[in-house]
Amino acid sequence: MYAKCGQLDKSRKIFDAIKEKDAISWNVMISGYGMHGDAESAIEIFQQMKQSNVRPNELTFLAVLSACTHAGLVREGKCFFDRMRNYALSPNLKHYSCMVDLLGRSGNLHEAEDLVLSMPIAPDGGIWGSLLSACKIHNNAEFGIRVAKHAIEADPENEGYYVMIADLYLSLGRWEEAENVRAKMKEMGVRTRAGWSTV
Repeated sequence: MYAKCGQLDKSRKIFDAIKEKDAISWNVMISGYGMHGDAESAIEIFQQMKQSNVRPNELTFLAVLSACTHAGLVREGKCFFDRMRNYALSPNLKHYSCMVDLLGRSGNLHEAEDLVLSMPIAPDGGIWGSLLSACKIHNNAEFGIRVAKHAIEADPENEGYYVMIADLYLSLGRWEEAENVRAKMKEMGVRTRAGWSTV
């Protein structure tokens, strides 16, 4: 509760007072630090967890990867992702999603795409969407168009992907292709939701 509210000092005091910490208490503390942008403390808690002989689980790695993603710690994120194998843990879709987000935000678009294409599980629209957002952030329209096609294939009902690919075509001056995307949306019955405001 304290960690979610951002009162990490109080959360840490209670955590430190627990005599026998289980994986859940360690995970909550790692996640709390990561959620509030203190990746260094999240990593420090992970190291302490290792020394305490409590075995990290999938959620532990998800929490520490998420902390690395929010802080842009690419090298550390890769290291933790690789370390999962040491505990006989297989990354799931959420772990891959964190890594794609981390690599994409840092501009390693090709590496992020390679990771998605090498996944032993089928990528969902969310993973492609995360990479697509990174393409937009880093102004890589050509790459973004390729990624958007994968995103639409994985989640054809998501109108955001069509809008994004049309915008990418427009940014390159490819008006006809942008219009074709809009026409395809109409043909498939995919509609953009009307924006609204409470102001």
